Amino acid sequence: MKETLIHFLQIFDLKKFVKFGLIGILNTLVDFCVFYVMDRWVIREGPTLALLGMAIVTGPYISNAIAYVVANVHSFVWNKLWTFEKRDRVTKGEALRYLATSAGYVLISTVSLAICIRILSLPVIAPLVPQGWTNLLAKLPTACVTIFYNYLMNKFWVFKA
Repeated sequence: MKETLIHFLQIFDLKKFVKFGLIGILNTLVDFCVFYVMDRWVIREGPTLALLGMAIVTGPYISNAIAYVVANVHSFVWNKLWTFEKRDRVTKGEALRYLATSAGYVLISTVSLAICIRILSLPVIAPLVPQGWTNLLAKLPTACVTIFYNYLMNKFWVFKA
């Protein structure tokens, strides 16, 4: 177990993780800004779906998906060129692995967002949240949940760095 942990720390590459984190911070700003603009001014509530007997307003989820796509393109370019220093052309396999990783990210992010929106909407918590900020605040823990998944998948599978 100790040898496995030491091996993992050796291949983890702290310098790349810090670079990935810096791109992640910038990427999170892009994601949050696009989400905020889409959620507050473009899509607003969106259509309502009935799921498991609950009315679910789809607006935040549509805004989240659009923000993710914009931020994802930004992330791919910067991580390929700067974090993992891959200067060669994008290969089909690399693009497919990135899309698969991104699909996993969207799934994890959406489930986490739904859970956090529900938690922030609880009668005990809702009065403490500024009006109109529930969806944006729900993205904070969602971002924390996904960072390690995203780094490990990009390092060891997508860019194989």
